Amino acid sequence: MSEPLSYLESLLTQVLTEQKQQTAILNRMAEQQLLLIQALADESDEDPDALPSTYMDGSPCR
Repeated sequence: MSEPLSYLESLLTQVLTEQKQQTAILNRMAEQQLLLIQALADESDEDPDALPSTYMDGSPCR
């Protein structure tokens, strides 16, 4: 009877370890996304309501 409990404990330990790794990865992703959002926000000093001077392909607006 002890062997099934030991096996179950081992499986639960493996699941917990995997969840901790996934949580760490998700936290790193969230931090990187926050840094990207901050960088993009700091990048532009232009008026967001101003009409664009170029199209998305880079050609000038007429």
